[in-house]
Amino acid sequence: METTRKGLLYILLFGAAPLVAQDDCKMVMDALTKVFETPTHAYVTMDITGKSQTGESIFAGGLVYAKYDGKWSSGMTTQEMKQLTEKNRKNNKTTCHYLNDELINGENTAVYTVHEVSPKSTSDSKTWISKSKGLPLRSVTDLDSGKNRVSTRYEYGNVKPPM
Repeated sequence: METTRKGLLYILLFGAAPLVAQDDCKMVMDALTKVFETPTHAYVTMDITGKSQTGESIFAGGLVYAKYDGKWSSGMTTQEMKQLTEKNRKNNKTTCHYLNDELINGENTAVYTVHEVSPKSTSDSKTWISKSKGLPLRSVTDLDSGKNRVSTRYEYGNVKPPM
C-alpha cells in the first residue's frame, strides 16, 4: 500500500517519470529538482480514464505530505523523492523544447514542452517555469496518447506542513 501511495504521489506531482539530464531539459530538470528544496504546495487535477480526481501535496520541513480522501499523510522525505527522481532519470529518454514566454498570474514564465519515454509509459507535457524564481508554476501532462491528463499548479508563499 505504501509503495502504491508513493507512486501515486509521484504521478500527482510530476505527471510522468522525471526528466533526464540533457542540455535542452536543464531548465525544466533544475526547476523540478528545486521543488524538493523549496516549501511547495501543489494542487493537482487528474483525468484518468475519464474519471476526474483532485489532490494536493506539500513539500515542507523535509517531508512530502499528500492529501488522500480528505486526510493528510506523510510517507516520504523530500530527499527520498529526490533520489527516486534521479534514479528514474537514468531510465528515460526525454526531449525538451523551449516554446515561448507567457504570463502566469502576472509572473513571467518560460514555457517548455517535454516528450518522455520511460520503460512503462510515454508522456507529453507543457511546463511553465518562473523566470525570476526558477520554479515550476504549472504543468499539464498527457499520458498514454492523451487518454489521461494530469494538471498541476504550484504555489510557494506561506507553505507549512499540514499536520
